[in-house]
Amino acid sequence: MQELVSLLLPIAAASGWYAAKRHYTRKYLLDHDRSLGRTHYRGLNYLLDDPRDKAIGVFARWLPEQDYETLETHIALGNLFRRQGQLEKAIEIHESLVNEPGLSEPQRNRVRYELGMDYMRAGLFDRAEAIFLDLSHKDTHRKPALEQLLHIYQQEKEWAKAAACTRQLLSFANTPRGENVAQFLCEMAEEALQLGRQQQALEHVAEALREDPGCVRATLIKARLALANGAYDEALHTLRRVETQNPAYLSEIVQPIVVCYEHLADGQSLGDYLEYLYRTYGLLEAAVKFAERLRNTSGATAAAGYLMRVLEAKPSLQTLSRVIDLLTLPEGTDRIPELKGVGIGRIGLAARRLLADTPRYRCAVCDFSGVVLHWRCPACQFWGTIAPAF
Repeated sequence: MQELVSLLLPIAAASGWYAAKRHYTRKYLLDHDRSLGRTHYRGLNYLLDDPRDKAIGVFARWLPEQDYETLETHIALGNLFRRQGQLEKAIEIHESLVNEPGLSEPQRNRVRYELGMDYMRAGLFDRAEAIFLDLSHKDTHRKPALEQLLHIYQQEKEWAKAAACTRQLLSFANTPRGENVAQFLCEMAEEALQLGRQQQALEHVAEALREDPGCVRATLIKARLALANGAYDEALHTLRRVETQNPAYLSEIVQPIVVCYEHLADGQSLGDYLEYLYRTYGLLEAAVKFAERLRNTSGATAAAGYLMRVLEAKPSLQTLSRVIDLLTLPEGTDRIPELKGVGIGRIGLAARRLLADTPRYRCAVCDFSGVVLHWRCPACQFWGTIAPAF
């Protein structure tokens, strides 16, 4: 730590010198030796990225020279201020450099990119967008400028622009953080639904599925629209597509599947499908729904017995809680007299409280967990990485 502090002292001196110099004159001696400037820049960035051994080695060669008259040094100082949160100073340095008449076009574009980063960090997205839009047409900065534009459009929830930007980035390689056009189209569909524009939402969903046939989110939105319009056959057909798209999300279709079959008055097919989901995928949600159906046809004790077998095969707090719920029904305690007076209801309450605090969803990238399904992880910001945990 002491070494780092000692290294920062000359930088502080440099920034003080720079402020005083700018007060009296805006001319920089940009025609000085650039090789030393590159050394300064490399040393400063080592320091910012915190590989201290490299930084110490570079600055050991730099300090005796005491030459701050280089473009690279001023860019690095501006970046240092930005990373420390001193955004006004960072903007001031980079704006002054942009206005220097002696810069070549590549140098000016480089400074403009850093200035755009300053603006974005300061929340001045309109200014940052203007810079990055222009740089996105420059060969040397096209990809990084598009990446920053994508970040801005997501922050501002401008999903159509985000989709267009993503399509351009796909010409380079996979986009950062798993962004894909289908997710942005789903966001547009959700916004249309909030405004009551069902047809527009359907069009966005259809485009999302053309863009990514495996997009579970688009399928769920499409099924939700069919359910809202009473089209239960269509909703059922749509929901069953999730199995071929991504079985990890099958727990999300169990309740709407139950609703569809109940409205279609096809209890036998419902029971068969729930059993299929449990046998094939070990889906506890399906087993619980099957037990609820069994309770209606054969009683609470039969349902509890079925869930006990499920619990023994695959112990889970969710199944245990439902077993206790079924056993504490009047029919359950009448059929199993030894349960009376043992306080099993209190045990069930404790199990439900524990279950309420148990995360239902988890991110495969950063391990973020929660009780709500986010299509974009709030922690790592990756898209499509959160799935049901059980």
